[in-house]
Amino acid sequence: MKFIRYLFRMIPVLWFLFRDTIFRGHSREERRFNYLLGKANAFDQAGLTDQSIRTYREILRKDPHSIPVFMNLGGLNFRRGMFEKAVPHYEAVVHLNPKHYQGHYWLAVCYWKLRRYYAAINTLEEIIEYLPTFKDALNLMGDCYERIGEGAKAEHYYLKAISADPDGRVIHRGMPNRAIQEKKREERVRH
Repeated sequence: MKFIRYLFRMIPVLWFLFRDTIFRGHSREERRFNYLLGKANAFDQAGLTDQSIRTYREILRKDPHSIPVFMNLGGLNFRRGMFEKAVPHYEAVVHLNPKHYQGHYWLAVCYWKLRRYYAAINTLEEIIEYLPTFKDALNLMGDCYERIGEGAKAEHYYLKAISADPDGRVIHRGMPNRAIQEKKREERVRH
């Protein structure tokens, strides 16, 4: 069944390969990279994780500095709950591009999942320094400070997240209804 899902997911990959070859005039290396990346994603979406990892590693042998591959490998391990294995991939992204906010953010989330709150805080500080309204990072920073018992700092970052997200989607996600969301928002703003 997984193989059938894989074949179904490969249809757009093959179409893009055809399009890139005929209409776009991409180089052979660009076509190969795009094809292998699509193939790895198709394996991943079909639940064929080992094949996906092998394909990503094949890409890295040719291009050891591929940020999309490191992000995808990190995400693949993250979704499997293997946060410790995801960390080196996100660290590679941050090393290759120190301003890659998604790499920083997902690295911080991995640290948070591993209960390494100080490491998460250090990583989040780097994001917030150059992207001060990134509400997900602000919210996670507040949670990290709350977990280590620094309530004042947690409140500071929660309030920043609320001001960056006036509808409260980040802070109150998963709330059962709008009335409860509004009440919680008013309580946080008063403090």
